[in-house]
Amino acid sequence: MSDDWVVVPVAALSLPALNGLIEQYVLREGTEYGARDYSLAEKVRLVRKQLDAGRVLIVYSDELGVAELIPERDYAGADSPVDQP
Repeated sequence: MSDDWVVVPVAALSLPALNGLIEQYVLREGTEYGARDYSLAEKVRLVRKQLDAGRVLIVYSDELGVAELIPERDYAGADSPVDQP
């Protein structure tokens, strides 16, 4: 990951901002959770648990003005957590 992406602590976001970021993430196509259908609230709860456990990170690029959620294991190896046009 390039140096312009920084990890943002979960506690640094207000609850509405955190929930909005999580909801934006879980509503993307390709974020299905397997054979069982999960409600939005369940998906948000599952991602929040992963954030609290450190398995998912909030990263932010000041240059792009973008915050994203990424798996912790991807933080060190990726150039960018988002697809750029």
